[in-house]
Amino acid sequence: MSFKNRTSSAVLFGAILSACGQGSAECDQTVDSDGDGVDDCAEVAEGLDPESRDTDGDGFSDGEELDCGSDPLNEGQQCLACGWNRADPGDLVATGNEVGDIIANISFIDQCEEEVSLWDFAEEYHILWMTASW
Repeated sequence: MSFKNRTSSAVLFGAILSACGQGSAECDQTVDSDGDGVDDCAEVAEGLDPESRDTDGDGFSDGEELDCGSDPLNEGQQCLACGWNRADPGDLVATGNEVGDIIANISFIDQCEEEVSLWDFAEEYHILWMTASW
């Protein structure tokens, strides 16, 4: 299970629980009660519901959302149909159009006919092929 785009706060939270004696006796990393591919200990650390495959109710399991970079606690953010990862860190600010600047967050329709944003591809390399017709 890959936990892309997850902050270290969840790991720190889990470490604090273990240090306090909470979770260590109750938490078994081999148990995945809801069968979503995320063990119960990781679900608790991430603030997810270990008894629900889809904590935010958007139709994607918690494991699928963690793998694709979507937030499993935000029903408005879902995995993209073409399988793109959502890499937007959430704190980008457009700075201009010069080399080294952060370009505006342009939205467009991908080949799976889904709206995606340019910042969904932050920190990754992609070839953008655009066409236009009149």
